[in-house]
Amino acid sequence: MAFLRRTAARARSDAGFGMMELLISMVVISVGVLAVFAMFNSGMVQIRRASAVSTAAALADSQIEGYRALKFDFIGLVDSQVAATDSTYKADSAYLADTPSTTLSASITSTQTTMTVASSTGFPTPPFRAKVDSEIVLVDSVSGTTWTLDDAAADGNRDAQDGTSTATHNAGATVTLKRLAGLPACASPAVAPCTDTTQNAPTRTVTGADHKSYRVDTYMTWLGQASSGGSQSRQGKLVTIVVRDTSSPYRTYARVSSAFDLSTGS
Repeated sequence: MAFLRRTAARARSDAGFGMMELLISMVVISVGVLAVFAMFNSGMVQIRRASAVSTAAALADSQIEGYRALKFDFIGLVDSQVAATDSTYKADSAYLADTPSTTLSASITSTQTTMTVASSTGFPTPPFRAKVDSEIVLVDSVSGTTWTLDDAAADGNRDAQDGTSTATHNAGATVTLKRLAGLPACASPAVAPCTDTTQNAPTRTVTGADHKSYRVDTYMTWLGQASSGGSQSRQGKLVTIVVRDTSSPYRTYARVSSAFDLSTGS
């Protein structure tokens, strides 16, 4: 009974919370509200990112499918456009600069199918493409510093590669490993293998299905392909599409790669 009387007295009392109790209660409530707000905010961020990733993946797949509709000879980028790209494009692991380089030890004619270089160090197992001045040659075999060039027509003359023409080169000319799968820009009308510089630019901005803008970076490099015995047989092309945010720090949303084989033509 004494306990009940004390409880009833407290209930009838006009005394309220003290300032300290009020402050503690407000802090506890604030912490709980902020925790709930952070949870909802994090959920909204994740939902937006998931939407961007799915849209970017669709853009990357669509780009790759466009290249699968092309013939092998028409898959490539314009060297000058790739050289003009920004640091974000070139910092990606899919970007391969045209290195290493060496020089011609002796001059070669426009029909010669062998050439001697100062050094073969750093160059891969053939076949590989090399750039001599402005001409692209296909190296079939390497014996020390003597390289044998492609003569697919078996007519005693080397064959032009990637839309270039054969030419005479003097001793000391720069010879660089060609890692970028390059093509000249298409003229009008397009006759030789070439690339559309508008639709096939190394980097461009496109609008996704969510009506937001995305940066689409395209990388095309020569890919060494090994035969069943492990030896290098021919060169294919590796196409990598990277879809990023359009503003710094250019977050990557999607990445798709596909190899294209010379023997099948696609």
